[in-house]
Amino acid sequence: MASRNRTPLPPPPEDEELDLGEDDEEMDEDDMDGGMDMFEALGSLLATEDGESLAEIQKRQADSTERIALNMEMQNKILVKILSALAKMAPTAAPEPQHIAAPA
Repeated sequence: MASRNRTPLPPPPEDEELDLGEDDEEMDEDDMDGGMDMFEALGSLLATEDGESLAEIQKRQADSTERIALNMEMQNKILVKILSALAKMAPTAAPEPQHIAAPA
């Protein structure tokens, strides 16, 4: 492979302070009057059509999940009681299987 002669890149320009003059202030005021406010834009993205925020929805989901977990825990306790009662009723030894001869 042929080697290439590379020249070093010039150093980057030094940071210059931005001059916020009257033009920038006028532009900001114009944007606020004619354009959509940033908070309105975020509000429309982070809220439902009914006006609920994401935080309210997540809180409601957390509450529902907690209720489901409590119901499942109660259901498991009931199932354990049913299975233990059935185990007491069942005979300890399985009966001998009955062999039935096929018809001739």
